[in-house]
Parts: sequence; C-alpha cells; structure tokens
Amino acid sequence: MVRSKIGQSSIKRRDLLYALYGLVSFSTLVSCGINNGSTGNKSANNSISNTKDHTKLIRLGYQVSGDLAHEKGVIEKRLAPQGVDVTWSQFVSGPPLLEALNVGSIDLGPTGETPPIFAQAAGTNLVYLVNTPPGSGEGSAIIVHKDSPIKTLTDIKGKKVAYSRGTAQTFFVVKALEEVGLTINDVNSVNLPVADGRAAFLNRTVDAFTESDPNLIKLQKEGSIRILRNAKGIGTPGGYYLASRDFATNNASLLKAILEEYYQIGQWANKNRRAAAEILAPKVKTDVDTIELALTRRNYDMKPITQEVISAQQKVADLLYQLKVVPKPVDIQQAVLTSQQYVAITPDAVMSKT
Repeated sequence: MVRSKIGQSSIKRRDLLYALYGLVSFSTLVSCGINNGSTGNKSANNSISNTKDHTKLIRLGYQVSGDLAHEKGVIEKRLAPQGVDVTWSQFVSGPPLLEALNVGSIDLGPTGETPPIFAQAAGTNLVYLVNTPPGSGEGSAIIVHKDSPIKTLTDIKGKKVAYSRGTAQTFFVVKALEEVGLTINDVNSVNLPVADGRAAFLNRTVDAFTESDPNLIKLQKEGSIRILRNAKGIGTPGGYYLASRDFATNNASLLKAILEEYYQIGQWANKNRRAAAEILAPKVKTDVDTIELALTRRNYDMKPITQEVISAQQKVADLLYQLKVVPKPVDIQQAVLTSQQYVAITPDAVMSKT
C-alpha cells in the first residue's frame, strides 16, 4: 500500500509524477490498450504527423467507465473514407491518460477538471478542446462503512481518507471538507489508485473512501455503506476533452469530426439511456440496471471553451495551489487555443451554445 499525505507540504516532482501515473506503470496501461479499426503494426513514428494531410492514425484514450463512441465505432466509420485509422487505449483514470498524452502515445481523450491541472504543473503541453458539464453529482461520494463511528463529514478530521490524487476525486474532497470548515490538511489523505483504495476501504485499513459509479451504486444497493457527502451541489466546471497541442493545431478538420461524433453519440445516449446501458454493461462487467442508473446521474453534453469556462477552471487550479495540492501556480490560459482555432475544431452544434 502506498500512502502519501496531501497538502501538508509542497509535493515533490516525484510525487506529482506518481499522481500522473495513477500509481501504476505506464507500460501496463499501454498493454491494456484496445485496437479498434486498425490492422497491422504501426511504429510510433508513423502514427504521429504535424500535418493533417499525412495523419493516418488517430489514437484515442478512454477510461474504464466505458466510452460509447468506442463501443459503437462511430469515429472509425466517420474517418474511414479519409483513409484514417483509429486506435483506442483504456486507462484507469484521468492522470495516466494525460501522461500518455504527454509522452505522445495518444492524441486526445477525456478527463475531469483536476487531472489537466496536475498535468500542466508537470509540464504537459496539452490544450483544452471542449468542456463537458458536470452531472448531478450523485455519482461520487465520500463513504464510510454502515457501522462506522464516523457519523458526519466533520468526524473524519484526523481519519484516514482514501482517494486517488490527481483525479476529480481530489477537488471533490477539497470542496466537501471546505463546507464543514476543514481543509485537506485536517485529514490523513491516503493516495491510492481507485481499485486499491476500494480494497483498502473494504478491508477497513482506511476510515473513509471516495467512491464513484457504478461501484457506488452497488454498495448502496448492498446497504453496507453510509454516504457522508455526495458531490451534488459541489461547484465544478465539469470535465474536458483534451489533446496535445501539436495534434490540435495541425489536425483541425479531423479533430472537429471526432468531436462531432463524441457529441452526437452523447446526445443519443441522453435520449436512450437503457440502450446505452445495454452496450456499456458487459464492457464494465456490471448489470444493465446499475449502468442505466449511473447514466441518469451524468450528462452527455459539450460546451465550447469560453472565457467563463477558463475562469472557472482557473479557480480550481488556484485553490489546489493554495492548499499545496499542486506544487506551483498553474495558468490555464497557457493551455487554450485561439478563438479562431476553437471555431475550426468545435462542432457547430456546440459552438452555437456560446
């Protein structure tokens, strides 16, 4: 078990890289990648190009919660007429996805609001593409065992709280504690990847755990936990699709097509949650009813990157630096494109929401 306290001292670069890697090796993550729509072996040199005319392979990242665009193959179908192949790599969370982006193993993918802040602090040359607004907040919660002596969020002061540093769980915990007059320094933060944190919680080696759907729903159905605070009402900008700057600035037409497919499949999912759940359930090894409930707690949508979005994300970055959760100030403006570039890559239906 790896433990690391957050906020009580400046985090060393080594610790920051642990957060970005999600405490698992990058080689292991890449070995979990799923090729979809590509045949044969392609070298890394052939998969990266600085001009859209020669880009023949797009490498997309997604997380273990599942991705409908990946499962339905809509991006492959869209790009095939242009002679462009697509590969997919699965990641346990946002930080390792962005580390893959940093080392040039993928071109783009989605994360919550916190991972890109850690990635920027570590020097990743990423850009924000579009904003994905938050869901209801009911899909994430700080939990304890049903028989725990901890009754309220205030009671976790000095207790062991497991969550994965660098993920959206980090900001959630910070804001939840803030509501009850506590800071991250007031708890014993145990930094573990999600699966390890869950195991530590079930084994009772930590006092509280930050859990998310679909596993949160499973535990709720079992009646084995109590929720101290879910993320409902926690102010967050939501998540983002992010890309390497080189890819974003040199593949505008391809990028717009990709984002259009993500947007359209999301709009379909909002109207067909049962059908979407039937697609995702076997992939995440969960029953359809649980996934359907999880989907009702999220919102498949996109917003353009505006100054309002940038300002909201900057507030998150400033708070995390103030608490020394990240080791240095992060300027979100350094990870945005020009307004003309955003017009070129943002789907028209999304741009109209400005």
